[in-house]
Amino acid sequence: MTIRHTPILTLSLLLTVIGLYFLAPDHALLYFNAANIAQGETWRIVSGHFIHSDPEHLFWNGLGLAVLGSLIERHSPTLWWAALCTGVTSVSILLMTPFAQLDNYCGLSGTLNTLLLVAIWIEWRITRSWLVIAIACGSFAKVGIEISAGASLLTHISWPPYAWSHAAGLAGGLIVVWGARSKSIRGCRWWQWDRSKKRGEIRDGSERENRLRQMARNNPGTRFQTGSTGEL
Repeated sequence: MTIRHTPILTLSLLLTVIGLYFLAPDHALLYFNAANIAQGETWRIVSGHFIHSDPEHLFWNGLGLAVLGSLIERHSPTLWWAALCTGVTSVSILLMTPFAQLDNYCGLSGTLNTLLLVAIWIEWRITRSWLVIAIACGSFAKVGIEISAGASLLTHISWPPYAWSHAAGLAGGLIVVWGARSKSIRGCRWWQWDRSKKRGEIRDGSERENRLRQMARNNPGTRFQTGSTGEL
């Protein structure tokens, strides 16, 4: 893996999360606590998402961050930032409402659901595979079951899970995908990404048409045919 393709942002955040767990002297000062935040301890809005309750909690969330973060960052670092910030914001808004009724919250799982939905959208744009649609439906079904059962389906940690944070994360993912598809944001082109030629490329126009245009400029008396825009 070259430096160009190394997911620097994801690795940096992962190391930060690990370091925070093992080096923070008092985890209680970092938990998301709405009452304390209202009293001015605003750092908890961010730190609560990156501190974890136990090693298993850290392991599974770290693994999810490594996989999903790397996938998104490889295509668009800007989209990576958008997904991370939107996920933290959407989950935090939920936790600050009376609906949450939580004393403390910690962990990255809510935000990971934002990254999950964005990663699914990226894979859908690349493959148009129904398997991707099935994974998306399974993700929504999983969160619905967790909300109904009040328990996590895949992991068991020392803290009771709060499945509504996963739902808030999915909502954040929908916001990012909608934003990436909207005309106003699309005009900034941050949603576009380069991919390896084995999986195809999304760029401004096709490479073939760009080559034909270059040939037309070099040979002004010759007619060249493109696949979609007619003769040049």
